[in-house]
Amino acid sequence: MHLKSLRVSEFASIADAELDGLDPGLNVVVGDNEAGKSTLLKALRAAFFQKYRGRGEAVEAFLPYGGEGRRPTVAVGFSLSGNDYRLTKSFLTRPAAEMEGPWPAPVSGDAVEEKLAELLGFTHPGRGDSKLSEHQGAFGLLWVEQGRSNTGLDIGAGRDAVTASLEGEVGTILGGERGRALIGAAKALNDTHFTATGRVGANAPLRAIDEELAAARAELAEKRAAQAELDQKLKRLEDRRRSLKGYDEARTVEKAGEALRAAEATLRRAEERDRDWQAADAALRQAEAVRAGAADALRRRGELVAEAAGVRKAYEAAATDFAEIDAAARAASEAVSVATRAHGTARVALKEAEERHEAHRRRADLEREKVARDRLRAIVAGAGELNDEIATVSAKRDAIAIDQRALAAIDKAERKRRDCEVRLQVAAPAVTFEPETGGVVRAADGSIVAGGRSHRVISPSRYLLDGFGRVTIEPGGGAANLETELREAEAGLARLLGASGASSEADARRLLSQRQDLEAELKLLSARRDALVPDGIDAARARLRAAEAAVAKLVAVSETEPAAGQGPEDQGGDDADTLVAALETARRGAGEADRALDAARRESEAATLRRVGAESDREHHRLRAERLAADAAAAESAQPRALLVERLAEADDDCEAKRGRLLLRERERKEDGPEIAEARRRDAEKTLRQISETVQRLRDEALGLEGEVRVAGGSGVGEAVRLLEERVADLERRRGRTSLEADAARLLYTTLLNAQRAAREHWLGPIKSRVAPFLKLIHPESDIDLDEETLELKGLLRAGVEERFERLSAGAREQVAVVTRLALAQVLKQGGHPATVILDDALVNTDEIRLERMHQVLREAARELQVIVLTCRERDFRDLGAPMFRI
Repeated sequence: MHLKSLRVSEFASIADAELDGLDPGLNVVVGDNEAGKSTLLKALRAAFFQKYRGRGEAVEAFLPYGGEGRRPTVAVGFSLSGNDYRLTKSFLTRPAAEMEGPWPAPVSGDAVEEKLAELLGFTHPGRGDSKLSEHQGAFGLLWVEQGRSNTGLDIGAGRDAVTASLEGEVGTILGGERGRALIGAAKALNDTHFTATGRVGANAPLRAIDEELAAARAELAEKRAAQAELDQKLKRLEDRRRSLKGYDEARTVEKAGEALRAAEATLRRAEERDRDWQAADAALRQAEAVRAGAADALRRRGELVAEAAGVRKAYEAAATDFAEIDAAARAASEAVSVATRAHGTARVALKEAEERHEAHRRRADLEREKVARDRLRAIVAGAGELNDEIATVSAKRDAIAIDQRALAAIDKAERKRRDCEVRLQVAAPAVTFEPETGGVVRAADGSIVAGGRSHRVISPSRYLLDGFGRVTIEPGGGAANLETELREAEAGLARLLGASGASSEADARRLLSQRQDLEAELKLLSARRDALVPDGIDAARARLRAAEAAVAKLVAVSETEPAAGQGPEDQGGDDADTLVAALETARRGAGEADRALDAARRESEAATLRRVGAESDREHHRLRAERLAADAAAAESAQPRALLVERLAEADDDCEAKRGRLLLRERERKEDGPEIAEARRRDAEKTLRQISETVQRLRDEALGLEGEVRVAGGSGVGEAVRLLEERVADLERRRGRTSLEADAARLLYTTLLNAQRAAREHWLGPIKSRVAPFLKLIHPESDIDLDEETLELKGLLRAGVEERFERLSAGAREQVAVVTRLALAQVLKQGGHPATVILDDALVNTDEIRLERMHQVLREAARELQVIVLTCRERDFRDLGAPMFRI
């Protein structure tokens, strides 16, 4: 098969593309990303394998972007078996199919689909879209889509064509159809017993017998377990009856009840002794509280007397300290008076020096402010001139109403008008009147219509044909609507032009250019003005007014200065340095006087604070000493200290007596206390409860076992066990026979498969022999490993080591897959099948060295095959020496 040309229009992302003069050998199609290279391959598949009337999701994808109502069309020129063909298909809108070939007239419609399937050896799907792996024959193998070159061969439905070609070269395998039928029969027999992995099948006879045997064995085990359980129940029933008899004979329950009653009596006696101990303990705690109160009263009396003596001594020391601090405070107050007088003298001298210096400074400020005022006057004047120029240019710019947005709207309206005009010309029917000599054709208004020339009819029109009558033409296809759209578009364009003050689109562009020039001039003038007055001319004028006011103020002050601020010594014209030196001297004197006054004041304030504190401490100690002396006298009068000592001794004697009684009760309590008695009672109660529960449980178990034994004894468990043992033995014999049959079927099938495998080593020879020279260029000392059944790539044998295909690098996978496809294409061509190879970016993962070797592979393959390479990397194929097509 030789593809000669391809023309695609309004197909997905391609508006229009054409490849013409494709070489029968090697071809390279170059295009940038998103240029539509992969879409070309999709269009080629659509032409050959997609029914032109299809409406599925795959066909909807043929529509160009935003192209509702468009008509995707593909035209292919090719030669096959020495005959030339021309195929054209259009999809979706007015779908059509036509093919020219070695027959008298072109075929069209569904006949095209039948001819293509017959020529290319593929089958159309019954329903839905054409699938690469099921319906496109060997072209799923030979036309490699982008991103699939390193995933395997995708041999799919092409396996039948490859198999037929191989058998044409090496002959049939195992007797041809009869041999395959024999293997098929053996496989069917094997499949009745085993799965593809060699396991016993779910519906195999052996599986059914095994399941029945397992069920019988399970039931037998269940019956035997039931029989064993019945024996166990009989033993347990005898044991329970024997245990109950032992409890009854020993009177165990009655004895446990008697022990509980004895323990309860002992507990009551222990509780009475505990109450006596608690009463003695409470009496002792009360006596100890009385003794603690007496001891506390005696302690507090001693503390009161000692505190009164200590406070009296503190008062006498505070009075002595106050006298000394008072004398120091009086001396500090006199020092403050002296420092205040010296401070006043220094401040008068400082004020006079500051007045002389300030007068000199104001005169200097006046000169500086005059210079700043004059500079600001010049700036404001310049900015005002620039503002006038800006206003003039702005007026000229504002007189032009058009802007970029308005021009864009005019462009859009003009494009819409042209589009409507073109669509109207296409949709409106063309009428040509050719009256015979002397004949006349008139329009509805009576004007003569020229003959021999095409007239577009865009609305219902009536014509008068001399000697014939009238003819009315009503254009279809929406021509009237298109005429309305054209008029609306023209009116919209006119409105936009009128609003912009332009007479045409070109005039609008000229006006916009003038406006842009004026705007550029405005930016320049504004930049100059902003550089002169960065914060605006109003701010500059405000600064000028402030400068003029500052000058006026300084002038007014300087006029009154001799009378207000200058002394006789300043009239003599002291310079600035002399005035500054005098000012610094006066400031130093004033600072020293300030510091001396502050120090005197701080010392006086501190002395005053110390005096106040000392006086407060003296009064506090005096009042406290008087209060404590009075409290001690009153306490001694109310309760003399001797009485407190006597009460403490009486409390000690009472505590000793009550402590002895408590020890006596404690010994009695410990001999047999309530805790021990309570524990004995609980133990006796627990013993009685457990014995009663045990006896009741034994009685309940005995009754239950008696009922279960009666039920199990009537179910015939022993007889069921014997019957099931006979059934299991019969099933085991059947399983032995069936297992022997299954093993024989497996042996037959595996023997035939081994014979077929040995034959296929010879059968795959043509593929490996064609791959070998290609593979030697890129992977020396390597061989491919193909699946015998599917012909898919399993891996690569390198230096005797097998490497699985999916574990190879992406570059190695795509190289091995490409050379294997080329070899299979040669096998297909040898068998008389179409064998053009198309590679869409199939070598993107190949390094530079192996890419050069792949170029040699492509050149060698192109001696026998047509190979088309689609790529976005032109530099990788510049040196290939093949025709280069660009899209």
